[in-house]
Amino acid sequence: MASISTTSDFLSELVRAVDQIHLLTPDERKELVARGIASIHELRLTLDESGTDTPMTSRALSEVETLISGMDDTPNEVVAAAFMVLCDEINTLLKICETPSGTKGRDQ
Repeated sequence: MASISTTSDFLSELVRAVDQIHLLTPDERKELVARGIASIHELRLTLDESGTDTPMTSRALSEVETLISGMDDTPNEVVAAAFMVLCDEINTLLKICETPSGTKGRDQ
């Protein structure tokens, strides 16, 4: 698993991207979405391996995954909202990782 500090740095990067959404190219947007989805999958895998129960993935997150294909025509506001959905999901999973049950698999 990527370190929690690295993942936290990525969250900060996503929030900055929301503030500067109009400056990002479609490729930069796609890369951020892909990195966000990869981070979420990695966090979920880590939690699953430790036997920790995780909340179901939100429907909004599944919509974010489909966003990559149409990124060129997606309005700034929609992309910014997608970034915030990624932030919310990553933040939720990070909080679970920081609980005793979320860290039990990593302590062994």
